[in-house]
This record gives sequence, structure tokens and C-alpha cells, in this order.
Amino acid sequence: GAAILDPIHTWDHLEEACFWLENRPSLWTDFSGVGRDVGVGYSAIYTPGTRIVAPPLVVAFLGETFVCPGSTFLGVIRTLLLLIADGIGAYCIYHLGKRIFDAENRSNEAEMERHTESSENKKDKEGKFNGDLVIPGILRPERGWIFGLPSKILPPDECLIDEKVTNGASANDKEQKDGNKNDESTENIDTTTSTQIDREPIIALIQIPIVTCILYYCNPISMLANATGSIRSLWDALLLLSFYYATMPPTRITKEGIPIKVPSATKAAISLALATYADAGYAVFLLPVLLWRGLVRCAQTPPTIKRAQHQDWKMLLALYIFYLAGLHYFASLLVGGESREYIKVMVQTILPNVAFVQQDGSGSVPGPSMGLHWYMFVQMFDRFRPYFTVFVGGIPAMFAIPLVTRLHRYPSVLAATFQLLWAIFRPTTTVHTLILGFHLALLNPRTITRMRNPSLVSFFALPVPILLFMTFHRMWLVTGNGNPNYIYFQCFAYGLFVIIISMDFVSATVKRDKVRRMVENGTVKKLAKKKEETQNEVKKVQEQDGMQMEAETAKEQNGNAEKKATEDVGNDNVNRNATEDVGNIPDYRDGTDDKPEPVVVFL
Repeated sequence: GAAILDPIHTWDHLEEACFWLENRPSLWTDFSGVGRDVGVGYSAIYTPGTRIVAPPLVVAFLGETFVCPGSTFLGVIRTLLLLIADGIGAYCIYHLGKRIFDAENRSNEAEMERHTESSENKKDKEGKFNGDLVIPGILRPERGWIFGLPSKILPPDECLIDEKVTNGASANDKEQKDGNKNDESTENIDTTTSTQIDREPIIALIQIPIVTCILYYCNPISMLANATGSIRSLWDALLLLSFYYATMPPTRITKEGIPIKVPSATKAAISLALATYADAGYAVFLLPVLLWRGLVRCAQTPPTIKRAQHQDWKMLLALYIFYLAGLHYFASLLVGGESREYIKVMVQTILPNVAFVQQDGSGSVPGPSMGLHWYMFVQMFDRFRPYFTVFVGGIPAMFAIPLVTRLHRYPSVLAATFQLLWAIFRPTTTVHTLILGFHLALLNPRTITRMRNPSLVSFFALPVPILLFMTFHRMWLVTGNGNPNYIYFQCFAYGLFVIIISMDFVSATVKRDKVRRMVENGTVKKLAKKKEETQNEVKKVQEQDGMQMEAETAKEQNGNAEKKATEDVGNDNVNRNATEDVGNIPDYRDGTDDKPEPVVVFL
């Protein structure tokens, strides 16, 4: 249960709050009269030592309504409530995916993909397409074919190998069939068309919302969490409701064809305020919500997208602050007492959701979870715990501004990234949090296609540390034949895999955005032109060098020929003289010619 349950967001925790609400010690309170004094009662449940973290309004509406009576019928109602929450979340994810798909389909990125597909389609070769908006093959995602997007062009050699494997022909048969034509065809291959390998997409872009919706509602992790008493699905449903209303179109067309405004800022603000009141960690999702409502406007955004976007982020922000402040105001009335007392209650209910802190003055801390906070916290001295709490609790906030600055064009990517980061840095990390992050990431297929192989390996390796964590957790805390180091290494592996996936997800989005900007600004065309000029210069230099080498070779050959002719003339003269000397041999027998004197050679 520790792998999927956050102990402060369960029905059992609300049952404990009901216990302290009904059995408050008189030592803690000083009131007269018989019966329950609501203000004093709610103040008592947050007395140090009770370890109650649920906010007062959550205890009042969920605890006293569905938990405190303690009937079996209410247990069935709680289960149905969680199923309804998952159904609402799935419905919101479906419409969120559709709206993301529609918005991206009107973007410049989708326009580039359409021109790229037209340039590759043989039937549309004679059609009209803008060559400036065609994405070069080397800049396309390698796995784009999975979702029917333009995929990366293979180099000529790899393409030929892939074709051989696909056609079932061996290398020897290919060589015998083609002969020497392979070399000539390889030299003349056009890397924009002939090396493209057509593959059938596994899933179309338009099918992603419904697939993600089904996966969210039917995933076993949420089922196990709901069955074991987690109420995290309620807060996730509120978060997804805020996304649903934040992405709602500003206008709709009536049956008479008249456009009317659709007010949605209030619903988005109150949904996110309720989720933030229950768990302060959800406040970070205000940033993507504001981006959806027009926080950042880009000059290069198409007019169709600008008209389909809201521009009321200031009003939504004001409403969010107003509703959140109103919830805390009603909670303070419920608790009663002075403002200082409610500030203490706020610290006790908010801080454990954003930082790993001790539960009370005894120094006890929450039990092991899929994160690393619990292990590091118990290994350090008490005087370093405040520093550790502030530093580790502030790490997630360090990523918010840089990510928004770089990825403000992709609010859906930001929402998935924040959820994945919370799956690592949340004080009590659970797999339930990670599952929602994966579903939000699945709504961004153009980013997923650019992710690398380590992310794929990490995704399929995640079940290993999760299963080992559950095994070693029981060995240590139940049977007593284990130790915390067993769990620590599984938590470390789990965090490592999630970090690899999260970093690669952000990196893939940056690559995607960079390719879009390069094509929009004509950088690709400039680079191609510069490359062509460089190749021409290199070719020209090579031609000049070749001509010079040919001249030097010809000159050398002429010199060798002259030298050889001279040697041949000399040899002819020597042979002629030798022949004449042989014809004029003196006759010493008649005594007319003198005999030559002997020559003595000294060595």
C-alpha cells in the first residue's frame, strides 16, 4: 500500500480525524456546557500529537458526511464517489486531448507537416506545396510514423539495408540481381524522397484522446488506490476539471448560427482552488492554466489560434486567489479562535503536502514511500532537518520559471512535466501520481516521437523497483528480516527512471520547438544554401587541384618521355660505335700494327 497510497489523503486519515473530533480531551479545551462546540472541536483535532493533516473543510464535508457515521452503506457510497471521480477525470482528459489536437492542427507546426507529407507523396509531386515549410529529413522525429507524422529520413546505406530486410532478399541475391547498379543508384539517391520508408501508423493522432481516456479510467493503479482507501482521485478530478474549463473555447455557435460567449473562468478558478485547498502542491498547475488563458501571446501565433484562445488570464488569477482565500476564511470560522490559531492550522495542513517534515514534537516522520525523502531525513542530525526541509522542498519551485520561460507555447507539456516532477519530489511519492503524469504526457505525441531509447527502457523497467519495493517493505516492517537499505535502492532506481523519462520529455519538446523555429525563420533554407555554397567551393577547389595535378602529371610524363628519348639516342650511338669497332679489329699477325700494351689496374 505504501507504493500507491499517500497516508494523509485516505479515508482512514479522515476516520482518525473523526475520532479526535468526537473524543477530544477536556485537557486541551476549556469550554462550558453540554454538547459539541463546533469551533472548539475543530480546533482540538489539530492539537499537536493528533497528526491530522486534512484541512478543516475536507474533514467537515467528506469526513463527517461519509466517514464519521461509520455505516456500510456509506462505504459503498465512498467507492461510487471515487469511481465517479475517475469517470469525470477520464471525460476531462478526452476533451482536453481533443482540444490540444485541434489547437495543434491549426498551428504552424501542423502546416509544416502537411507540406512535408505533400512533398513526399508521389501523387502530389505536381501539386502545390511550399518548399520553405518542408521539414528536412534529418530534422524529423525518428518514430514519427507511429502516429502518422513525417519520420526521419534514413541515410542511403541504412535505407538499402532496410529495404533488403523488408523484401526478404539476401545480400548476395541483391548483388547478383543489381550488379554494379547499386553504386550508381546510391550516388544519385535523393534523400528527400527515395530513402523514405513507408510504414503504417500504429495509432492516429485523432485516436489519442479516446485511447488516453480509456487507459486513465481502466488503469489498475487507480483501481488499487481506490480499493485501498485513497482519495487522491478526487483531487486529480478537480485538477482535470480546471484543465477542462481552462481549455474550453471562448465562444460557441448556436443552432441559429449566432456565436455566443462561454463563461469558463469561474469554473476553472474554483476547481483549481478546491484542489489547491486540499493539497497545496496543485498550486503549480496555475501556470499552465494561465498560459491556456492567454498569459503569453506570441507574435507568430496564427490568427485562427488567437481567436480561439481566451485573453482573460488576469481575471482567472484574481478569481483563483479570491476563491482560495474564501475557502481559508470559511475554514478559519470553522476552527474558531484568533487568527494565530488558524495560521498554525494552515502550517499543519499545508506544509506536509509540499515538504517532508516531522509529524509532531517527538521527531517521528512519515513512513517509507517511493521517494527518497524519508531515508535522507532519518539519516541526518536534528539540527540539519530545517535546512533539509527548505532545500528539498524548494527544489520543485526552482524548475517552474525556467520551464515556463522556455516552453510557454506548450501548456500541455508543462502540465505533464510538473506532474512528473511531483512524482519525484513530492514528500510522499506514490505511483498513483506518476500514472497521471504519464497520461498527460501521452496527450503530446509530437513530443513523444522525439524521445530517445533510454526513456523507453526506463518506462519498461519501472515495474521492477515498484514490485521490489512492495516486497522489501513487507520484509522490513512486517516480517522483520530486512532493513531500510533494501527499500532505499529500489526508491533510488525508481527515481532515476522517472528522472530519465522527465528530462527526455522536456528535451524532446525543446527539440520540437527548435525545429519549428528553424523552419519558420528560414534558418534551414539558409543553412542548406550555405551548405550548397560550401560544397560548390569545395568542388571548385577540388577541380582546380585536379587540373593542377593533371598539369603536373602531364609535365612529369613529358619529362620522362624526353629523358627516355635521350637515353634511347645515346644507346643507339653506343651500339653504332661498337659495331664500327668490331668491323675495324686490327690484325696483329702480319706485324703491321703494334700490339697494345697491357694495362695494369691497381686495386
